[in-house]
Amino acid sequence: MRGVLNVNKPSGISSYDVIRRIKPILQSSIANRQSPIPLGHAGTLDPLASGVLLVLLGEATKVSRFLLNLPKEYVAGVLFGKQTDTDDITGKVLNEQPVDGLTAERVRDCLARFTGEIEQVPPAFSALKQDGQPQYRLARKGLEVRPKPRRVTVYELELLEWNPPGATIRCRVSAGTYVRALARDLGTALGTVATLATLVRTRIGQFTVGDATALDTLDATLLADRLVPIDAALAGMRRVNVSPTQAQQLLQGKVLRGFEGSVTSGTDGFGMAETDDHRFLAIVVSNGSDLRTERIIYAD
Repeated sequence: MRGVLNVNKPSGISSYDVIRRIKPILQSSIANRQSPIPLGHAGTLDPLASGVLLVLLGEATKVSRFLLNLPKEYVAGVLFGKQTDTDDITGKVLNEQPVDGLTAERVRDCLARFTGEIEQVPPAFSALKQDGQPQYRLARKGLEVRPKPRRVTVYELELLEWNPPGATIRCRVSAGTYVRALARDLGTALGTVATLATLVRTRIGQFTVGDATALDTLDATLLADRLVPIDAALAGMRRVNVSPTQAQQLLQGKVLRGFEGSVTSGTDGFGMAETDDHRFLAIVVSNGSDLRTERIIYAD
């Protein structure tokens, strides 16, 4: 069993809690299998957040980084006038400021300043590593955390609702963007402070929250029915059809000569080599005429 399961993660549990709940369901459906099926996910959601969580089964764990790099969409509730150490409402309140004079028009105008490629300092409480440890562990111990600024892309920001001191904002962003940090920086830019109050991830690439499976309804039958094949999950990646003989050569690490055209469109410049019978799948790259293997996903 392999594929991608779009789960609607509820608020209040971690992404790994979702994996823990799915594991016994998966085991019950493969009771006679000798070795366990690998499980993972593509794109952590904080316990506060809900929405699309892509759970990876079997060989789908090998394409995690390609799914992680897909654009994401969120609906965020931003609370102005309050600052926390985690940049969301689960954290310790550090500062409170008035929001007098803050209007929907001012918020909307400010959103335009954060659209495009921007430099963002991640939250101190994040899974990013510092001295080999996740920064949130260091921050919890009261140790100094030094998040490094990085470039991210904010494709769209839309004010959906203004209910002072809160705003509901739709965000479409690149991988690596922290919506918590975006909320924090919006507050600063508007002359006050702000923190993230709610967060729903509504989309990752082609996967939407409307199509996601509720965790409390999941059983072995539904899991098998809702599992998206790996090649379908990588719909944005260019496909290259190969023969069984060519698939065997790629499996052996050989370079296929004479492929016209470059595998540069689609996801990160990579392509997907697949046989017509769907029994072989590999991630490949090309220099225009030669095709080589980046990663074998499966070879049945």
